[in-house]
Amino acid sequence: MSAGGNEHTQRLSWKEGLFLVGPDPLTSPYYSSGALIAAGVGYATPVFQIGLYALLFLLAPLYVEAVLLTLSNGGTYVMTRYALGHLGKLAIMAAAMVGIVISFSYVATAIVSLLAYSDYVYSLVAGMRGPATLAAIGLSMIPSIGFGVWVMPHQWRRVVFTVLATAAASVMLSAVMTPGAVIMFPPLVMLFMLNNEGLKESVQVSKTIFLINLGVMAVTIVICVVSLFFSGVDWTRFLDGGALMGSGEADLDALRALYAQLPVELGGGQAGPDGLPVPDPVSDDTHEHHGIIESLPGFASLGAPLILAGAGVSILGASGVESVMNIPEELENPRRDIGRIYKWMLSLLLVIGGSLSVLLFLVLEPHQLAGSSSYLLAVLGHEGVLRVTGSIALARVWKVVIVANAALMLIGACNTGFAGARGLWLTMARDNLLPRLVLDTNERGAFSRIHWLMLAAILLLAIEGDWNLSKLERWYGVTFGLVMFSGVIAFILLRRFRGDDRRVYRAPLNLSVGGVQVPVAALLGLVVLGYALLSMSTSYSGELGELRTLVVIVAVGVAGVILMYNHRQLLRAAHSYFRRTIETVESTAIETEDRTVVVAVGSVRIGRLVEQAVGLAKVQSKVTGIPYRQMVVFHMSAAVSEEQVYRVDRSTMRPAGLSTDALRIFTQLTELAGSSSVVGPAPTREGEGASPELTVYLAVVPPSDPEEPDDLTAALDTLVDFHDRHNFTGHMVLVGTYGMEPERISALDERLEGSTLVPVPLYG
Repeated sequence: MSAGGNEHTQRLSWKEGLFLVGPDPLTSPYYSSGALIAAGVGYATPVFQIGLYALLFLLAPLYVEAVLLTLSNGGTYVMTRYALGHLGKLAIMAAAMVGIVISFSYVATAIVSLLAYSDYVYSLVAGMRGPATLAAIGLSMIPSIGFGVWVMPHQWRRVVFTVLATAAASVMLSAVMTPGAVIMFPPLVMLFMLNNEGLKESVQVSKTIFLINLGVMAVTIVICVVSLFFSGVDWTRFLDGGALMGSGEADLDALRALYAQLPVELGGGQAGPDGLPVPDPVSDDTHEHHGIIESLPGFASLGAPLILAGAGVSILGASGVESVMNIPEELENPRRDIGRIYKWMLSLLLVIGGSLSVLLFLVLEPHQLAGSSSYLLAVLGHEGVLRVTGSIALARVWKVVIVANAALMLIGACNTGFAGARGLWLTMARDNLLPRLVLDTNERGAFSRIHWLMLAAILLLAIEGDWNLSKLERWYGVTFGLVMFSGVIAFILLRRFRGDDRRVYRAPLNLSVGGVQVPVAALLGLVVLGYALLSMSTSYSGELGELRTLVVIVAVGVAGVILMYNHRQLLRAAHSYFRRTIETVESTAIETEDRTVVVAVGSVRIGRLVEQAVGLAKVQSKVTGIPYRQMVVFHMSAAVSEEQVYRVDRSTMRPAGLSTDALRIFTQLTELAGSSSVVGPAPTREGEGASPELTVYLAVVPPSDPEEPDDLTAALDTLVDFHDRHNFTGHMVLVGTYGMEPERISALDERLEGSTLVPVPLYG
């Protein structure tokens, strides 16, 4: 089927669009605080998180304006291509590099979400006696089969069989692969099947996950706020920080021993077979990439190095916000819905993420913050329920609910990655940057080939990253930071080169910078995002080398696709450039000491002007005794972007890429060049030399002022500029008088300083 299949008729409402792209950004509360604590930001973590959410609110109008200007999938890729459209193929090349980075970002989103999902699922069974990996694979099958059968009940046999077969393969591969790698396979295959089934089916899964998460987070926030009334709040920690035991090995051993003595329900490090294990605060956190936390500083001890580190880590909390820019073609009314989706998504992120980031530091003790950085929300829920109800059993159950909810949200985040990549790659394929065969749809109207490409990209990136969540997170962080930074730059380019285009919405609070109206939010975004990229380049220098290699490999692949689909145009352009280089001479070739006659020609009576110039050159050569050896035929043409000078004789091939008038002039010159009218006659008697041969040049010159509406005025201005630039002082300049008033001729004579203007009647 063609790209215009059924999927494009399944338009989404703004709520469905929110459900599709919302899970990815709303996963940030689960990991952002822990990552910032691990970076050493301590009790300043809420400021970084809430500050990021506020920045997203400022940047959202930029995204809305850009999307409504193009109404196309592709996000920053389309913004770059559209803004630089006047550069032709160079715009596609620049946009291709942006598209490659965005593609890495979406693929990394999917694989990082799935590996984090595996971590959460594994933590639910880590305390069981027996093969924990097999139990985790079995647990991972439950949502995979459940969602598949619920959304596709008519295909329940295929869903069950496919997930069971995937789980069996995961069990076999567990002997040679890490637990995180094999646990994620069932939900990955389920999402692949759902996206191949259709857009509505994948949205149905994301909607369920999204609403469950809202309910769980709302209950958690309310319970924790109530718990603060019972325990009170210690605000001094935000200024002074929270005291931890020393970082020496003896202190670490003492801290391990202390946690080993605590029961599971109070956050201890030992879990029974029927309880959710709480990782040891020092070494047993299943997210080992967060490392050992040695301090929780307050605002009083926060310095520039920690601010730099926090800026780089906090940017991950904006994950997924750009996905909205890759679904406008799937929305029922994108002009109305894009703004609504951003408003609701960012409002929920600010309320939920901001509240949880503050509650974490109000409810939990420093040792809990440092010891459970990967499961902070689970520990927060446990502590809140325990304080309010006093029931250890309820606290343990709610902790399990939060961990299970986090795992489901990561499935939704992976689905967002599928949606974003699909929208981007469809647009890139239309521009011949990906094989056009991916535009074909299956019998359901879904872009199954793009989903196969996404599946292969996820697995290849995971293999290249050694299935290492820490490394892949950093790759994702860098690519996502580049996506946001390039988005701001692309928006400024839109204002610079497409500022006069009609807009249905314009971002507010603009300043004039270099004559361009730039929103304050864009300038602020450049500073903050640039600072974050500086932080990541400093912290992730090792991983960036491998990422650069991957980007180069993919760029070579994209270049191959460009050659495949554009080789004719590229070869023609290369051949045209080659011929122009061979056929033209340097502009300085006409700047000789020889006497020169310059002939300005238009589109009429070209031969008459040239013949008059040749005859006048012969007469002047005899009269003055100084021969004219060069004739330069000047022609203004808007078809060229720079001056092109051709040496013309009878054997010269007709040049490529010239306008019709310029080609006609060139043809007439080849007929005249070498004839008796250009080459003087043979000597008539001894001692009398022949008249000199004129070297003939054709100079095709672009208008000096492209905005000048009057062609004659533009031609005369360009002639004067051409005369002065090549220093033709002391030579003759011939122009036709047809259509020129005497006043114009007199004015032109005054402007051609040092040369003789010869008006030539073209008729009569």
